[in-house]
Amino acid sequence: MSIPTLKTERLILRPWKEEDATALCQILQEPGILQYFPPTTFTLEKTLRYIVHQNKHWQERGYGHWAVTLKESGGLIGWDGLEYLPETDEDEVAYLLSHKAWGCGYATEAAAAAVKFGFKKAGLNSIIGLVHPGNAGSIRVLEKCGLVFIDRKVYWGLEMRRYRI
Repeated sequence: MSIPTLKTERLILRPWKEEDATALCQILQEPGILQYFPPTTFTLEKTLRYIVHQNKHWQERGYGHWAVTLKESGGLIGWDGLEYLPETDEDEVAYLLSHKAWGCGYATEAAAAAVKFGFKKAGLNSIIGLVHPGNAGSIRVLEKCGLVFIDRKVYWGLEMRRYRI
């Protein structure tokens, strides 16, 4: 399958390329960028495995994560998209953007595009969002995208707030 490219007002959500690994790895090294994620460290090799996994996820499911770039400069600012969670048989909208992209509305813009794609193109009936209770910014993003708080559940050893649309 061909992975589609989505364009929003200020962003391009495009397929991953292996050469994105260095820029993404740099984003994943930013201090505190993974504070609300399960403890992990991203090396260049692990970042490349993430890209390969996402491209495979697209082939298997018809959706996945995109590389998020700025229309104006083409610079990579992070990732956004949908992922199937086999442990719970759910489809999750998720995103991670560089600190330099925070506070600009990019996460909401990208996540809203992913949710719309999930329903209109991928044929999903429901999409969840998982967020650490302390991540107020990400909670606002999910709510702006129309997701509603459902409950708290443990995912990957962390208690998460679970939202759904």
